[in-house]
Amino acid sequence: MRHTIFEINFEKEITSSTIPLIAFGAALNIVVGQTAQLIKLPLYLDSVGTILIACLVGPVAGMITGAFANLTLGFFFNYAFIFFIPVTLVIGLYSGIVARLGAFKKWYTTLLAGVVQGLLAALTSAPIAAFMFGGVTMGGTDFLVLYFRAIGKSVVESVFLQGLAADPVDKSLSFLVVYILLSRIPRPILLRLPGYGNA
Repeated sequence: MRHTIFEINFEKEITSSTIPLIAFGAALNIVVGQTAQLIKLPLYLDSVGTILIACLVGPVAGMITGAFANLTLGFFFNYAFIFFIPVTLVIGLYSGIVARLGAFKKWYTTLLAGVVQGLLAALTSAPIAAFMFGGVTMGGTDFLVLYFRAIGKSVVESVFLQGLAADPVDKSLSFLVVYILLSRIPRPILLRLPGYGNA
C-alpha cells in the first residue's frame, strides 16, 4: 500500500502486526540510550528505535514509539524524559516523512537528513532544557552546557549551542545506524510493512 508523502493515518499504522514493532522500537531506544548515558558518551543515541519504526511503519508509529519510550524512562529512571516527549514526536514525524521521500536510499542522503533532524531536535529541546531544568538534565552532554556557561553564555544560549554541537552528530549517527539496519532487511519483508518499503 503506497502513501502520499505527508499522509498521517493512525488506523493504517497502528495494527495488531505493528504494535510489537513499536514495542521493540521503544525498547531499543531505552537500551541504547541508557547504555550511552551509563558510559557517559557525549551523545544520546536514544532515538534509533523511533527512527527505525518511523521508517518501517510510518510517522505516527514513530511518534508513538518515542513517546512510549520516554514515558517508560520517565517513570522508571528519570522524570525529565517525560518533558522531552515533544522532541520524540518531532523525530518520529520527520523520520517517517523523509523515509517516504527516499532519504534512506543512499548513505549520503541519510547523513544529510540526520543533520537536519539534529537541528530540529536542538530547536525543540533547547527551550525545554533551559526553562524546565536550567540546562542540566544529567545527560552525557551536560558538560557542553557547563562549558558554555563557564565562558559567559546565558543558560538559553548554552543549551542551544550544546544542541547545535551534539544533536546533528547524534542524529546523523542514529540515522546511519538505521540505514545499515534497513539495508539488511530483505525487500520482501519491507514490502509487507506500511512504511519505508511502500514509500
